Amino acid sequence: MIVYDQILTLLQNENVPFELHEHVPVRTVAEVEEKLPFLLDKMLKTVAFRVKDGRFVLAGLRGHDRIDYRQLAVYCGVNRRAIASMAPDAVEAELGFEVGGVGPFALQPEVTVLLDEQLAEMGTVYCGSGRNTATLAIDIDDLLRVCGGEMVSLARG
Repeated sequence: MIVYDQILTLLQNENVPFELHEHVPVRTVAEVEEKLPFLLDKMLKTVAFRVKDGRFVLAGLRGHDRIDYRQLAVYCGVNRRAIASMAPDAVEAELGFEVGGVGPFALQPEVTVLLDEQLAEMGTVYCGSGRNTATLAIDIDDLLRVCGGEMVSLARG
């Protein structure tokens, strides 16, 4: 079962309301801006990281925000040098998400999800579904409940 199917099954099994928006393939925030401007104000981008101890972290934050790597390392309980963002081909090969379709879902036991606390006030967010041609619209509270994540301070001030 691909990640996309696992995410939809999880949402359906948990009775979480969501909308699925099919669209042209997008791989970057710039492409979302250009091709899907309706998503931008409520976009939750998810960045994948590898921790040297073998764990993965999916960090979700608002579309144009940047990760505070020191804070991320603190939440993971490691030195900053022990965390690295994953190459696009590694994200697909190891986590199963298409590039541009990464969503904040801990579908494997070695995956931790961290969501930036600024997302809490956004209501409905648009996030990756596992495919780069479909975006989920979901309430942030529902997402937090089913994604296995934790709200923390992740964005650079």
